[in-house]
Amino acid sequence: MIFNHTEAIGGGPRLHSHPYPETFIIRKGRARFTVGGEVFEAVAGQIVVAPANVPHKFENTGPGPLENIDIHEAGAFETTWLE
Repeated sequence: MIFNHTEAIGGGPRLHSHPYPETFIIRKGRARFTVGGEVFEAVAGQIVVAPANVPHKFENTGPGPLENIDIHEAGAFETTWLE
């Protein structure tokens, strides 16, 4: 599990994938997600799931900070960076 706090508008991880699903719980703020070929906004209170092996990324769209919890459904982190 990762607890993220991103102050910078546009801040967030580059495009990547995992061999397991990743679940994002948006606690505060707004984010633009890319999951596979889909791009959408998510706001506090929403949950986003990136399926296994599907490229994904997100960025803080503000205003203000983004806080989210990222749940990696595996015993160890394994990431393939695509950008």
